[in-house]
Amino acid sequence: MHSLSLAKFREWSFWSLVFPSRCVYCAKEMPASNILFCDRCWAELPRAEKTPTEKLPRYVDRVHAGFAYREGGITREIVHALKFDGHTSLVPKMADFLIRTIPAGYLNSDDVWTPVPLHWLRFGDRSFNQSLLLCRELTNRTGGEIVPLLKRTRNTPAQSGQGFRTRAQNVKDAFRYSHKGEAPKSVLLIDDVVTTGATVSECARILKASGVEQVRVLAFARAVS
Repeated sequence: MHSLSLAKFREWSFWSLVFPSRCVYCAKEMPASNILFCDRCWAELPRAEKTPTEKLPRYVDRVHAGFAYREGGITREIVHALKFDGHTSLVPKMADFLIRTIPAGYLNSDDVWTPVPLHWLRFGDRSFNQSLLLCRELTNRTGGEIVPLLKRTRNTPAQSGQGFRTRAQNVKDAFRYSHKGEAPKSVLLIDDVVTTGATVSECARILKASGVEQVRVLAFARAVS
């Protein structure tokens, strides 16, 4: 398996000439038009199956995540290549694959789509909000309307590797409602990955305290054990 630290070079035409184009996950050769991951790895993305004992994050009415996110898995590598290595060119394909998994009736015509916001300091470091990019691609395909409803007021510590309690404390009061108009009745909250659910729970709490009646979450991935 190739290291993702080398992944950025795969998008450079010079490296495509010097080396055969290989999937950074399975290391198999792939067409130069593919970005980082081969079609087979995309096709084998593990679905995030719901279990009878699965609990919803507090204040959230429904959650749909397309794919299972686990240590060493292909879904995690795709999310990390986007979020930490800056491969925003992966987002259109992420949206295409996520849309295929959305159950009938999950999207409503009166939904307002809103991404989980990024603090301006984190945005300055990263130069993009992966949740907003995913939201844009999804609405381009579904005709949904994006309305930024939330603002992140604190640059919270990195959440990776933290349990629910720590994550919940980190994001407590880290968001505020920023929309000036009337609160929509139904909101579709978009995130790249739901891990413990602490972030979407806090976002949903603020939305409902501001007059939103229903909050559903749509994410590319969800952490599974």
